[in-house]
Amino acid sequence: MPRSRKKTPEVPTIPEVTTPEEVGSPEASEPDEPEEVGPKVVSLGRELSALNLTLRGAQLLTDTGLYGYLDVGGQGDVFHCVSATLSFLGARMGLLQGVIRREVNPAFLWAPHNAVAAHESRDDGDLFLTEWKPSIAH
Repeated sequence: MPRSRKKTPEVPTIPEVTTPEEVGSPEASEPDEPEEVGPKVVSLGRELSALNLTLRGAQLLTDTGLYGYLDVGGQGDVFHCVSATLSFLGARMGLLQGVIRREVNPAFLWAPHNAVAAHESRDDGDLFLTEWKPSIAH
């Protein structure tokens, strides 16, 4: 009686790595930063989206290591990369929690990926967190 083979799960292919010359300068691929005219404003939606993408990256790294798509030397690095990614997520989530509780100034959360320019529309349902004005002690 012939034995049936177990089907291995299909895993998406990893895209080819491009060289820095093919990608271009980092400045060309980054969005324009808003002008530093008024207070720093953080988009909560953009911050959560960036955290979600970071978490997805950790999932993909784990799958890559789990299914053995790396050479033996690279497999050990995967777990360090996942650990570092999760540490970053934990720190960023803690900072976001402090901002939401009004324990931390939103200016500490501000970054180019979550910045809101003064001219941007605020009617898409996103929540905006504005930096606190420094108080003057008398």
